[in-house]
Amino acid sequence: MSLPLTVIGGYLGAGKTTVLNHLLGNNDGLRIAVLVNDFGDINIDAELIESADGETIALTNGCTCCTLADGLSTVLAELRGRSEDFDHIVIEASGVADPLKIGHIGAAFGFPLVGVTVVVDAETVRAQSTDTYVGDTVMWQLRSADLLIVNKRDLVAPAELQSLLAWLVDTVPDTPTLTTQGGWVDTAILLAPLRASETHADPVGSHGSFESWSFRTATPLRRSDLDAFLTALPPGVVRAKGILRLADDMANNYLLQRVGRRTSLLPLNAVSAEDPFDTRLVVIGVPGSIDSELFAQWLGGCM
Repeated sequence: MSLPLTVIGGYLGAGKTTVLNHLLGNNDGLRIAVLVNDFGDINIDAELIESADGETIALTNGCTCCTLADGLSTVLAELRGRSEDFDHIVIEASGVADPLKIGHIGAAFGFPLVGVTVVVDAETVRAQSTDTYVGDTVMWQLRSADLLIVNKRDLVAPAELQSLLAWLVDTVPDTPTLTTQGGWVDTAILLAPLRASETHADPVGSHGSFESWSFRTATPLRRSDLDAFLTALPPGVVRAKGILRLADDMANNYLLQRVGRRTSLLPLNAVSAEDPFDTRLVVIGVPGSIDSELFAQWLGGCM
């Protein structure tokens, strides 16, 4: 299974690098390869740095930062031979880049694109969207997003923030939107690590200011029923991940990834007839978006 890829984009000054700072310091046990434009923009805690060699910084928590000085394709080609060293790849797109195009480049190297997260500045994004010189770039970025992070919400009045969110609904109506300040985004939202401990008896958990629901079953799911379940999830659900057994293909486990509006379902590994059936699924959303009884009914009715 190739390393999953997440791209973080957004116009200059939106807060992408601050999001990466939090991710590096709160990696939730994941070994992340972070590809950035310039190390100088990232304030890495000195206590996290294990070693530094030119364009690569190895961190004590298993993460690695690589600059893109030699080009994205060169770094991706190198990572393709180190898949066993990491759990996830995160690319910070430059402030004027099309993050979806970068995601497609990564996919061409065999790294499945999990999602494109675009960070926007709550104070300036509307003005930027109509600017003669940068408006087209900002709009491309908004439309490429699977998930929007409205950063610096503390710098605008509540009424202005609500007006901005309404504008985003009109501008990119199918894209889930979260608000934050200081670039803080829960790792579970960006990367959604899935562990056995998250399939606990209590189906509703908490990830900071979000809610989560976990589901586990020994009965294989039908692909059509899974698709119907994902389609029916409310807009407040921003992330889902699962390791699934499908009745349509009993020879493989499948990895489900969902970020905002993007869903992928890829073979994870082959299984033998003696392996027990074990489907695990975690769904994360904003408060009020998780209905554990309804979700259980939807999936329970599939079996």
